[in-house]
Amino acid sequence: MDSDGPLQPDLLAAILAPFAGLGPELGLIVEDASGRLIASAGPVAPTAGAARATGGGARAPADVPRASHQIRSGGRVIGRVTARGADAATPAVAAGVEAIATALGALVDERQARTAAESALMEAGAEAAAERHRRIDDELALGRTIQRSFVGLVGPDIPGYDLACHYEQAAEVGGDFFDLFRPLRRGRPLSVVVADVTGKGVAAALLMAFARPVIHAAIDNASGPVDALERTNRVLRERRSSLFITALCGSLTLSTGRLRLANAGHEPPLIVRHDGSPIEPLEASGSLLGAFTSLDLIEAVTDLAPGDTAVFYTDGVTDARSLTGERFEDARLLGAIEAARHGSAGDVVDSIRTAVETFQAGMAPADDITIVAIGRRARRGYGGRRVVQPARS
Repeated sequence: MDSDGPLQPDLLAAILAPFAGLGPELGLIVEDASGRLIASAGPVAPTAGAARATGGGARAPADVPRASHQIRSGGRVIGRVTARGADAATPAVAAGVEAIATALGALVDERQARTAAESALMEAGAEAAAERHRRIDDELALGRTIQRSFVGLVGPDIPGYDLACHYEQAAEVGGDFFDLFRPLRRGRPLSVVVADVTGKGVAAALLMAFARPVIHAAIDNASGPVDALERTNRVLRERRSSLFITALCGSLTLSTGRLRLANAGHEPPLIVRHDGSPIEPLEASGSLLGAFTSLDLIEAVTDLAPGDTAVFYTDGVTDARSLTGERFEDARLLGAIEAARHGSAGDVVDSIRTAVETFQAGMAPADDITIVAIGRRARRGYGGRRVVQPARS
């Protein structure tokens, strides 16, 4: 019988081993319910059933003394213990055989009860794990709702400019955030922040929630975008987090269209000119926030002429994947912008969002997707703002 049966050969061999030294006049045999030999001790000729089961030709002489007792477990016979030899007829041997058979039955009962208890525990553990997963899913859903409230989907209403935003969360709580606001200082330029915490999950979301007001306060008190990111970096360095942040910080002088930009390891914004010239990145890259003591930032400057648009985004756009695993990448992003370059900022954001959703073919985004467009309009007094709501909650 195999080792998965109720009577295990290895265990029986250990139990019967002491009987092997009782001399040539006594031996023990343990058979299963079909009469197949499982274990033996001492010089005992095989029983008729054991001989048939093993294909042997030897049969025990009918006149050899023997003592035998059934092994029972759970109300059924699962085997038999037999002593054979000259000493098998003694009352002590008969009692010993009965004791061994009873003990073996009890061992099988205990093993089966333990297995049933372990199965019940596993089932209970699986149910508890499923309940934990349900609670975690509920908490993540709440976290996504709270996180969404941190993101200002509606920018300020600015005459002469057109603002459009799109923000779509991944399945997990994530680390994208952006902000469009006007600091309370002379001239009140438009401040632009687009940032992405490295990694995903609760840790990234918590760092985002911490960093967003820090950056906001730094912009309110800084001399410009470079100073604002350096101030933010000093605060994040004190936390010694294992996560870092890529960030764009821009300041747009509304009267002239001058855009000053600092970039801490983020994707550069794309400048779309009204004259049809190639779309160009505004390069000004430095180190990630929180990674090094100094960011070594260089301020980039460009002027948005009437009809020009600046496009900011996070890597959730270019890293979006199709059903085959292919990435969206820069070429498709540029193509989507080009298709809407003569439209409003909202048209540009719509074009990018639609292109990404079509490319993903219904797949949920693996990372947060953020798109912000700022267009300067030629018509005097024209102003507008547009929020492009995500297709999925």
